[in-house]
Amino acid sequence: MFYKVYLFTSCPFLCFTPNHSIMKRKISVYYLFLTLFLGACITVLFGWCVRHVYMGNYSLGTFGKAMVSIASFPSLAKEVVLDITGNGSGQVIEDRFPSMDGFKKSGKLQAGTSEDKGYILLSSYDNIKKQSTVQLLRIRDQQILKEWTPDIDAILKRVKSKSRKSNACIVHPILLENGGLVFGMDSLIKIGPTSSVEWIADCMSHHSLEKDAAGNIWVCSRMKPSSYEGVLSLLDDAIAKISPKGKVLFKKSVAKILYENGYRGLLAGGFRGLYEEDPIHLNEIQPALSDSKYWKKGDLMLSMRNRSTIALYRPSTNMIIWLKTGPWMNQHNVEFVSDHEISVFGNNMLSNFKGDVLMDGHNKVYLYDFADNTISTPYDKAMSSFDVRTKTAGRSKVLPDGDVFIEENNYGRLLRLTPQAAKWEFVRRADKNHLSMLSWCRYMTEEEVRHIFPNL
Repeated sequence: MFYKVYLFTSCPFLCFTPNHSIMKRKISVYYLFLTLFLGACITVLFGWCVRHVYMGNYSLGTFGKAMVSIASFPSLAKEVVLDITGNGSGQVIEDRFPSMDGFKKSGKLQAGTSEDKGYILLSSYDNIKKQSTVQLLRIRDQQILKEWTPDIDAILKRVKSKSRKSNACIVHPILLENGGLVFGMDSLIKIGPTSSVEWIADCMSHHSLEKDAAGNIWVCSRMKPSSYEGVLSLLDDAIAKISPKGKVLFKKSVAKILYENGYRGLLAGGFRGLYEEDPIHLNEIQPALSDSKYWKKGDLMLSMRNRSTIALYRPSTNMIIWLKTGPWMNQHNVEFVSDHEISVFGNNMLSNFKGDVLMDGHNKVYLYDFADNTISTPYDKAMSSFDVRTKTAGRSKVLPDGDVFIEENNYGRLLRLTPQAAKWEFVRRADKNHLSMLSWCRYMTEEEVRHIFPNL
């Protein structure tokens, strides 16, 4: 069959049709190649515009943002199709651990260790219900003691979110005295023991949620409009304190806190790249629950990922008491360990437009001692042996006996490590080829759980 080249008069696309099709006006080979040449030029220009924006250059303004939006369309279309057909979800991830399903506690993982009497407040994706759920899981016998399944569609409508049910995460839930939960999902949400919504706070929420000594909840939030509107192009992360009834009691820009405490230079950063509009990336607020020689009850530890910086901030006086950049890099999660120590989960990632580089081959848990200004990484051997390497997110909590609980978010794995080995690992399987993504879970002691559920 022979083919000729035609041009539709109503559409500027070339069409290759067989001779028996409806005849259109012929064009010469010269015009064909001219059209292809111009198309190639437009493609190159389009690619340059997108790269220009992602390299951190914003001189293209609205035009540049429009080019990025167009470039994002195929991915958005794919997500919509997967969501409609039920063939995929942003919360179903690659399977690095095909031999695991639930807890792995056999062989050397259990040798010489005592039974774990703790619990996991597990926030993860349920591939049968096609949504994120929360389960209270007893470690010693792997029993699900309670499950919360909120109406995510209704929540997303109320918070006016662009997310969809299949990719909306229940982020970092807190178990409350009455058996309900508070969690993040674009805003801060409280549900009761039966998963019904009790309130939605008028405050954007992202990353960590933690209760202070008075029962208020500290939320990573954002100032809208930005405190620097018209001056700097940045996401203006903020700290916010929410009452037990969902009222915003306090909110302040982290950039303002840095500026007012003499750390304006941290807003500039050194790498002109993907995170130029996100110079801080607040991902943890950890309240001090008691006084010590180095902090007071009510002080806050702040983790600023894109500055690789941890700060101790006192809201009552608007003072940064202590601040340190590195040796952790692009860290997540800072925790109080004792009255003179904190821990930091260091992702140790370096990022640029060529890709991500994991320093040292694995993540690290850093212990910083205020008493002598020393830093140690006691779990390196175990984290290397068990190949803990989440690029983003990730959390750790040093337990009373010196073990550490770790969430390896990118790969859907929880671990309890000693300095030398693992007592257990855990994954939630979505199907035989995929794992469910985790959304910042919590390790809870037997005392903490029995205080709320005495009959468990």
